[in-house]
Amino acid sequence: MLRDVVIEISRASPDRLKPLASVLGRSFVIEPMMLWSLGDQGDLAERFTSHFARALEDLIPAGIVWEAGIAEGAAIWVSPDAREAWQEMQTDDVWVEELTLDAGHRYASFWEWVESKIPDEPLWHLDSVAVDPEARGRGIGAALIEHGLGMARADGVGAQLETGNPRNVPYYERFGFRVVADAESPDHGPRIWFMRRDQP
Repeated sequence: MLRDVVIEISRASPDRLKPLASVLGRSFVIEPMMLWSLGDQGDLAERFTSHFARALEDLIPAGIVWEAGIAEGAAIWVSPDAREAWQEMQTDDVWVEELTLDAGHRYASFWEWVESKIPDEPLWHLDSVAVDPEARGRGIGAALIEHGLGMARADGVGAQLETGNPRNVPYYERFGFRVVADAESPDHGPRIWFMRRDQP
């Protein structure tokens, strides 16, 4: 008989930066939004891990990064109160120039377009969720999503996310998200699904 496994979710501390950057970087090598904005050249796991390592330097102190177990998974959940600071962090991406072939121009254009599609409402935002490839199939991603939804419920508001992977759409629908818009990104970029979950 299977026993319920409790997955501990904790707010990430600065000393967890490297392992969590690795989880995010290795997990996102097949994510169209990352492949389009950063490019698909070179060692993707290494490049994407470097990207997340630089981002987490700001995101972890902001208190919006969550860890499942011991680097088994990670999620970036942006509260309505943290959204403005998070947006400022997104524009402070000088390091992207080092990771792209066009000095980050496509990256900036793509994420500005994504941001323009996100409603200006007090919603929790699931920016990223990742599970270590060796720990998949154990409910870790679900636990990270439910954790954020619990925080949204405590605030009495809904949640939102966007994905470039069509296979993710039915997965998120299991948690009550629904597609509110989908569109091709500029310059022949990937189709993006914008999803929302309202509080009952």
